[in-house]
Amino acid sequence: MKLGITLATATLAAFVLTGCGIKTSDYSVSADNVQKLRSYKDVKLGLNTFTANNKNESTVLCRAAETIETPNDEPFEKYIEDALRDELIMAGIYDKNADLKLSGNLKKVYASSMIGDAYWSFDIKVTSSNGKSIDLESKNEYGSAFLAYTACNNMGSSFAPSVKKLIKDILNHPQFDALIASK
Repeated sequence: MKLGITLATATLAAFVLTGCGIKTSDYSVSADNVQKLRSYKDVKLGLNTFTANNKNESTVLCRAAETIETPNDEPFEKYIEDALRDELIMAGIYDKNADLKLSGNLKKVYASSMIGDAYWSFDIKVTSSNGKSIDLESKNEYGSAFLAYTACNNMGSSFAPSVKKLIKDILNHPQFDALIASK
C-alpha cells in the first residue's frame, strides 16, 4: 500500500513539476525597423555568421518548470541573425555578396518571469567589415503572472517582440551609421 502511494505521488509530482517546453514564435519583420533601414537607400549589406559566448544555446528555463525554446531549436544567435536578415531583405538592402557585412556576438541572453520584473535582455556586440563595432544591451519588459504556466507562456510569446526591440536598438544606436559606412 505504501509503495502504491509513493509511486502515485512520484508520478503526480513528475507530471506537475515538469513541463513540455514552450516554443517561441517565428520572427516577423517590424514595420518600424524596415522603414528605418529603407532610409539607407544607397547601402547594400550582407551578414556574416553570428556567434555567441554560450554557443548553440536555444533554451532558457522558466521558473524551474518550463523550458522556453526557439521555434526550430536554432541557437539564439542564429534566430537573431535570421531576424536581422529578414529585416534587411524586406527593406531591400540585403545583398549576400555585399562588401559591407555585419556580424554579431551574442554575449548574454537572460530572461526573467518575476511578477513586476519580467523581461528579456540581450548583451550583443555588432561588428562591421569596415572595422567599426558597437556594444549594446537591450531589455524588453513584458507582463508576467503569478501562475507559472501563464508566466512561462508570456515569456515564450514575448521572445520575438524582444528580438524586434533588440534590432530596433541596434538600428537606433548612435554609432549604427558608422557601422554601415564604407571604408
